[in-house]
Amino acid sequence: MRASRRLSEESRTRAGLPVVLLGLLLLGMAGCATTERKLLIERSAAHVAYRLPSEQLLEATRELLKERGFLILESTHPLYVRTSWRAKFDESLDIGAVRERYLVMVKRLDDERFVLNAYRLSYITIGRTAPHPVTPKTETGMQRMAKGDPLSHAPPELVRDLELEWQILSRVAPSVAREVESQVDQYLATGSGK
Repeated sequence: MRASRRLSEESRTRAGLPVVLLGLLLLGMAGCATTERKLLIERSAAHVAYRLPSEQLLEATRELLKERGFLILESTHPLYVRTSWRAKFDESLDIGAVRERYLVMVKRLDDERFVLNAYRLSYITIGRTAPHPVTPKTETGMQRMAKGDPLSHAPPELVRDLELEWQILSRVAPSVAREVESQVDQYLATGSGK
């Protein structure tokens, strides 16, 4: 009796396996299509030249970066926005913390339009430098110490942030953003993306 029960469990498992595999395949294809669409939209947005004033582009950039929790640093160049370093994870995490900052610049083209490029710099810390004093010793021998700075032997990685560029485009020129989405959807619907 036990053997027949075992066979029925095996039979059910074998019968259910194709259904599960088909479900995973469909889920994977849907995920790939969504990812492909997102990548195409972001890449398309990277080639937009704006007829808007540069200050309008940079103000939208500042707003988005502040919403993400970044502190905007003063810049002496009117076409740059830069942030301070920020820990992506808990600041108390010494090993494996990701620190990142942004540099966004607007370039003027010959025809008076502007192109916006957003760059993210990031690095992973492997610990901290040694603590160091921040005040001289007092008569009682007390001295305030500061925790060491994040330490990484690798230089920061510089990556163009197409997602941020897309968000800026969506904020300052929503009609252009909708047109980009429409063109990408049409491209994917015709099967040209395959």
